[in-house]
Amino acid sequence: MKKCLSFAKRNIKEITRDPVVYIFCLAFPVVMLALFSIINHFSGAATATFDFPSLIPGITTFSLSFIMLCECLLVSKDKTTSLLKRLYVSPMKRSDFVIGYALPSFVCGVIQIIICIFSGYILSLICSSPYISFASCLFIFLESLPMLLINVFAGIIVGCLLNDKSAPAITSVFISASGILGGAWMPLDIMGKFETFCLFLPFYPSVYLGRIITGALHTPTETALMPNKYVFDASGIISVIVLAVYLVATAILSIIIFGKTMKKDG
Repeated sequence: MKKCLSFAKRNIKEITRDPVVYIFCLAFPVVMLALFSIINHFSGAATATFDFPSLIPGITTFSLSFIMLCECLLVSKDKTTSLLKRLYVSPMKRSDFVIGYALPSFVCGVIQIIICIFSGYILSLICSSPYISFASCLFIFLESLPMLLINVFAGIIVGCLLNDKSAPAITSVFISASGILGGAWMPLDIMGKFETFCLFLPFYPSVYLGRIITGALHTPTETALMPNKYVFDASGIISVIVLAVYLVATAILSIIIFGKTMKKDG
């Protein structure tokens, strides 16, 4: 366990040296929050998706996809520089390697979630807009952790399968999908079957559950002029199941694929 923690300390140093962490994981989500808050403020709060109860879960989920980028860069670089080959002779097991890679990114993701929630609160004061309750903030934090772990394990998988040049390109596809198919700034709730399709991907279920917690309003439609709040309905149940399946699958796959990488390079 000591060697696993030592490996994790080394990895967190590597992550904090990379400017990608500060630009995309910390600064970019805050910029996105500020942008959509300004748009919503000057448009008279006409877009329900840009209200803070909807925006905070959406941007938080979207921002966590950048953790996948940082993780895959770290793993793929170590693989390219042959550092992992030298570490394979150590008594560490493949699960120790996965934990050693996952722990620093998990800590960075936790900080990222806190920054998103706190930045949203500051912006709500500036824009004089209602914000979510303190209890909702705590539950949003807890609800975001499964999505964070999914991105961490997915980053390890991509880093093992690809090199440091192709891994970021593939990861960018997932980042774009997280924003678009996750409904961070798109009203998926009025898109019928497309919304149902998105519920079976890992992104939108996290956003959907977050909006249930915050009591966000659905986008008004012609047949429902008064929007209803998100509630824990059948879609909420599906969201819980989908997130659980993706979390277990990515965790198991990361260990299996890392083990195969060890055998291949060993």
